[in-house]
Amino acid sequence: MSDEPKPPAEGKPPGTPPLQFSLRALLGATFAFSLLWGTLRWLEVPETTCYVVLGILVASVLAAAGLVVVIAASASDDDEGPSDGW
Repeated sequence: MSDEPKPPAEGKPPGTPPLQFSLRALLGATFAFSLLWGTLRWLEVPETTCYVVLGILVASVLAAAGLVVVIAASASDDDEGPSDGW
């Protein structure tokens, strides 16, 4: 058996961690969401308004996740050298 290190997977620079959320981030998001939802219920906000807030929250999270993916993709493209894009 050889003790040589394996070459890195193609298309991914060595040492780059995969995109993932930590347990702390997931618990923090859950806590923030429950705090928001509990406050809305405590203030007796109409149900329709709660669903509007939920829709805005979901849209914001999806937009932020998409932005993180785009930034991560552009950062890995920068490591390969200059491109013809913007």
